[in-house]
Amino acid sequence: MKAYILKIDTPLSNKYATECANTCDAVGLEWEYFEGWSNCTGRMAWCETGILMKYYEPMLEIDHPTATQKANACSAGHGAIWKKIAEGPDKVGIVLEHDAVMFHNIDEELIPEMTIVALGYKLTEPKKYDHVAAGPPSQILNIVGHEGAHAYAMTKKTAKYLISEIEEKGTMGAVDNAYFIPGQRRTKVPLAIASPTPAMGYLRESTIWKSSAVTNCEFIESFNNYYK
Repeated sequence: MKAYILKIDTPLSNKYATECANTCDAVGLEWEYFEGWSNCTGRMAWCETGILMKYYEPMLEIDHPTATQKANACSAGHGAIWKKIAEGPDKVGIVLEHDAVMFHNIDEELIPEMTIVALGYKLTEPKKYDHVAAGPPSQILNIVGHEGAHAYAMTKKTAKYLISEIEEKGTMGAVDNAYFIPGQRRTKVPLAIASPTPAMGYLRESTIWKSSAVTNCEFIESFNNYYK
């Protein structure tokens, strides 16, 4: 099992990604960086993923991309990582955005086929979660939605399906909306969450938006019990 840390080549993203990698090391999780796209449109970035697109748009750098263009390029980074998981040697892959923090490693046998498994919430104060007392994940709970794509796991089979879904239907929108946010999800792959939660997205200055996201879903019981 390996984690892929999605980053871009900016001082802030590199700083966050280094901190994320350090937490992976601390829990004994193998990882590698994935250098994503930022100074281009989402269409350009998707054409660089290796996923078969129904269009072609040559890569041209944009000096001042909008937040939406950055977000769509970020989504292409997720898709490119899914392709790496689908074609890689590991049974399970973990996708971490650069500002993710790992509290515990995960037993890959917990991750079911044909399910996207969220690993934690987006928070501004990670120390408020007593992950030591909570312990590592021991079960997977089905959920209807989650607050975003900052930390999640999937099997190789799931990744292959997500790629085939894009190649058949095309991109379905920004990764948070199309795959995670309740009421907006478009993928056919169901969503679950690891319990107790082994990771989080550490909300600080955003590399895309003017302000960071906020928590937008209810905590599961095992997290709520240890978040004080």
